[in-house]
Formats: sequence, C-alpha cells, structure tokens
Amino acid sequence: MLYHFQTYRLAADSRPHSAQTACYWADEMPRFDEETLAEISANYKVDTVVTHTAPSFCELITKDGLMGWATRDAALLEDCKRERAILDQIFDSLSEAGHPITHWYYGHFHQSWNSTINGVLFSMLDIMEFKEIR
Repeated sequence: MLYHFQTYRLAADSRPHSAQTACYWADEMPRFDEETLAEISANYKVDTVVTHTAPSFCELITKDGLMGWATRDAALLEDCKRERAILDQIFDSLSEAGHPITHWYYGHFHQSWNSTINGVLFSMLDIMEFKEIR
C-alpha cells in the first residue's frame, strides 16, 4: 500500500495543523476502550503486548529529546503525555483483569532499554532491533 504523506499533523481531535511538519494518521493516538478490553478479557489471556509507545513509568521518562520537535509542534508534549496516560490505563486494566502479562514491547523512542517492572519485562526496541517471542 502506498501512503501519500502531506506536511500537516492531525491532533487527537483530528484537526489538521497545516503549519506542522510531522505527519500522522488520523487514528494514530491510542485510545482506552473499556468495551474492547472487556471482550478481550472474556475470551483471551494476554501475555504479550506490542505498542508504539509505553506506559508513563517506562523509559524514556524525560522529554529532553522531544524539545527540538516541540518548538515546531505546540501540542507535541501534551500529546505524548496523554498517549502514555492512556497506555497506563490499558496496563492497569489488563493487570486488574488478571492477564498474565510477561512482556511489553515498544519502540517509539528509537533506543534500546529493558527492565522488569511489576513482573513484566518492558523492552524498548531501537531501530532494526528485534526480539524473538516464544
């Protein structure tokens, strides 16, 4: 599939910001959907999660690397904070539902980092870094 990228950014409310240089799909922002998570919980046990970014308690914690981008996108820092809070909700919901989560993979920050938090191995993957899931 060929994607035609334009020089605008879509915010969480799908308003185009034509002065921006970053490109996003309209539905890129993660969302917390209790109904879908309840359906998943009723039918499956989740042991591995793969997302673009991570809950707020995982690296990268600082936003230093975003500051240059934030000068071109006034909503960027708040968008990052909001999307990580949504992943906090997803993590909490899965945990409270008793899912046996052992691994969570994400890559947004283009660095390598691994740490076990509350019994879950969180792995931030760098560009071209792979993990084998067994």
